[in-house]
Order: sequence, then C-alpha cells, then structure tokens
Amino acid sequence: MSSSSSTPRVLIVGAGPTGLTMASELVRHGIAVRIVERNSGPSIHSKALVVQPRTLEVFHAMGIADEATSAAQTVFRMRANLDGKEVPWIQFVDVDGPWSRPIMLRQSRSEAILAGLLARQGVTIEWGKPLARFVDESEGVVAYFEDGETARFDYIVGCDGAHSLVRKQLGLAFEGTTYENDFLQVDCKVRWDHPYDAGQGFFTDDGALVCLPLGGESFRFILIRRERPADAPDEPALSEFQAALDALLPGQVELHSPEWLIRFRLHERLAAHYRVGRALLAGDAAHIHTPAGGQGMNTGIQDAYNLAWKLALVLHGHAGEPLLDSYEAERRPIAADVLRFTDLAFRTGLGANYLVRKLRPLIMPLVFGSRWASSKATRVVAQLEVNVRRSPIVEDHRLFPSGPHAGDRAPDAGFLLDEGGASPREVRVFDYLRGTKHVVFAHCAHTHQLAHLRRELPAGLVELVIADEGDELEERYHLGDGPALWVMRPDGYLGYRQSSDDPAPLLAWLRGVLA
Repeated sequence: MSSSSSTPRVLIVGAGPTGLTMASELVRHGIAVRIVERNSGPSIHSKALVVQPRTLEVFHAMGIADEATSAAQTVFRMRANLDGKEVPWIQFVDVDGPWSRPIMLRQSRSEAILAGLLARQGVTIEWGKPLARFVDESEGVVAYFEDGETARFDYIVGCDGAHSLVRKQLGLAFEGTTYENDFLQVDCKVRWDHPYDAGQGFFTDDGALVCLPLGGESFRFILIRRERPADAPDEPALSEFQAALDALLPGQVELHSPEWLIRFRLHERLAAHYRVGRALLAGDAAHIHTPAGGQGMNTGIQDAYNLAWKLALVLHGHAGEPLLDSYEAERRPIAADVLRFTDLAFRTGLGANYLVRKLRPLIMPLVFGSRWASSKATRVVAQLEVNVRRSPIVEDHRLFPSGPHAGDRAPDAGFLLDEGGASPREVRVFDYLRGTKHVVFAHCAHTHQLAHLRRELPAGLVELVIADEGDELEERYHLGDGPALWVMRPDGYLGYRQSSDDPAPLLAWLRGVLA
C-alpha cells in the first residue's frame, strides 16, 4: 500500500516485473497505488533473464539502470552452431544509445531492484493478498479480496500473469497455440573452453540447445527437443543436459552445481482486448511468448511504461478517456508483432518442418553474414525498432519526412542548451526522460514564435527546450538549417513532428492529447 496520505486510486494485481514497473511509474507520476500479490513472497527462481537495451532506457528513466547493469552479465555476442558448423550470428553492432547490448539479469534480481525502488517511493507490496473478484461500477472499481476486505479504486490493472484472474473475470479471449515440443531448462555452473560472456545456440535436426551466460561460471541451458522421449522423467535431471552437450561437444563440457531444473510447455497467446471499462491488462496477462529473442518480460515492462503516464494524466484530470484507449491501440499491435517474430524465430531455429530444416543452412549465414541484416536483426531484438506510428495520438506534419518519424523511439543525442547564462550547457535528449512531462524541442525557431509557444503551452504538463546547436542532434534527427518542432512523450516516443516553427499545429495536437 502507498504510504502517501492520499487514498490509493489504482489497484495493481501482480508483483512481477510488469506490476512493479506499473506501480513505480504511477507513483512517479503522482498517483497513489496498492499492489497485491497472491504469492506469499518473491520468487527465488528466475523465469525471464534477458533485459533488452530499450528496457534499460526505461530503467534509466526510472533511475535504476546503473543498479541493473552492475548486477548483470553483459552479452557481447551470440554464437550459433548449425548441424556442427559455426555460422555468423548477432554481434550487437550499430546500436545507438547508451546501452547497445542486452544484459542477463535474473528475473528475481530484476524484481528485487524494482521492489527496492518501490519501497523507496513509500509503497509496500502486499504479499499473500489474493484478489477474489472485482466489480466495475462505472464510477469506480470495487475489489473483493479473499481475506474478506473490500476496497474501492478508480482503476484496476491486471499484471497477474498468464492465468490472470482479471482477464478471466473480464471474459476476454486469450487465443493462441501450445507448442508440443519438450522444453527443459537448468541454471548451473559449467567448465569449458568457450567464452563466459557469450551466448551460444546449437541447432540440429533433433532440436536446439541455447546457452546464456549468467555471470562467472554460471549459465542457463535451455534444451528443446522435437518430441519428449517416452522414458523422460517428469522432473528433468542434469544428466539430460550433460548428454545433449556431450553429443554436441564430446569431452569438452562439464556441468555441475545445478540451481534450478524445470521441464515445461510453451504457449503463445494474445488477449482480445487490453481494456474493458476501468480494468486494464499488461504483461503476461495480455500476451505470452516463446523465450526466443528474450522479448516477453521486456514487452510487459514497456506495457506498464506506456500505460502509467496516460492513466496518471487521466486521473489528474488533464486528459480524457481517448488517451486511455490509445494504450490498446499502441501496445496490442506491438505484442502481435512480437508474437509473430518470436514464433518465426522459434520455428526457424528449431527447424519446425522439413523445408525449414533444408533452408536453414542457406538462410542463417545469408542473414547474419550481412552487416546490414545483422544490424537490423540486432535492433529488432533490442526492441529499438518498436514504434507506435499507427497510434491515433501520433502525428507527423513534415512534407518530406526523414530520420525518426513521429511514433518512433526518440534517439538519444547531445546538444547545447542555451538557458540565457554565460555559456550554453551540454545536455542529452535522454536527460529529459527522468521527468514526467511532454517535452517540446524547438530547433532554429524564430523568437516571436517561441514566445507564442511559451504562452500557450499547458503549464506544468509540457516543458519547452531550445535545441539550436548540436551536431549529434542534427544528425540523429535529420535536422537542416530551417526551423523544426517535435515532441517527446513521457515514455520516450516521438508524439509529434513538424518542419516549421508555427506553433498552431503543435498546440492543436497537444489539445487533442491533453483534452
């Protein structure tokens, strides 16, 4: 429960990475919350592992990027072996921004970092507090807990995982598929001559073995077999992984000191809607993926990052319901794209059918042997290519747009900020992610237009930044010598761009968003 004297206005169900991010971001935007979790305490196991560069940008905004990276193992490259032959693989090249590579951070550690931030914000996670049901009464939500407590909130956000009670009570379809393959996973230590800071993937006609570094001598091994052997035990044994590695690297590998072994099935599903009235879904409650590419947890964290600022503006009375509707309009298509990507990557890597198995030796070297293709694949996996261009609240008014489009992630860049002092100060675009406002950037705008803009911008909601000088900024944003205006939203996406300094179109767009 929030330690603030104000009554909690949002109930967050689920204290995984998505729910913790949701709670922290709402508090950062000035909204009191309660966060409840059915389980009696944090999980000691680490289901998700990969934190992508885009999520590290979110963590930067939240103030925990340094804590996350210092506790993690950075992956400098991924190596692939196809039917006994090494093929070019992802090198994490040409990625702009402060974080160019994914990190391996156990989910339990990610949750601990997020929970620590939430505690510093004055919020206590209510462990062992299962929600029984809720009722949307149009003016608010009444939550009924299994311990008999009843409480009222303005909104409820279901971050309660694949078996979400919130989604089930809303009656939303959760359609998709279940993979019939045999999946085994172990976190353990390894002795071998291979790099301890590189991931590896071995692909054969029988399945795949993926090795991900956890730091030191520890690795996560994920064994995927086309079918489960008839004599396979319900609980996997370390010997199954050792046998698989012995077949691939005879006499070169010794596994020991297992921490966690699990056999499981994989599912791929997407909720029909992300919002019904005053109830919203985020993370695994809305979408579940295969582990291919390390996308699932990252997508959930970014759901929360997208929703929090919108919900806060609505609750503060600065925006209306259409802004909340944009959450599903933006994030559900992204999840659908991620599902298609992870399914394709999974089926290609596994060799889902005879044709794929025959084409893999041609496709993989061709794709990853090309610097352009490797760079593109890296950016897709890093989630830096994710955009909301199709959003109903995004507009690009440039006649000949180039560079980042409205709806794209705002790239980081340095520039000189003139604050009227003795000399300009060096700043970066990402410095402004730490705030909670929309940021209007003005480049080479005329003085009278800037004065008009300052007078009309909504006080307390929008910050105006004069960015006239900066080679890096001009290169990254494709700025010329003429005037330009653009807006970075609180979630780091470009909401608006125009190639003039006339404030009228921008102000009209802002009035539409902050209605």
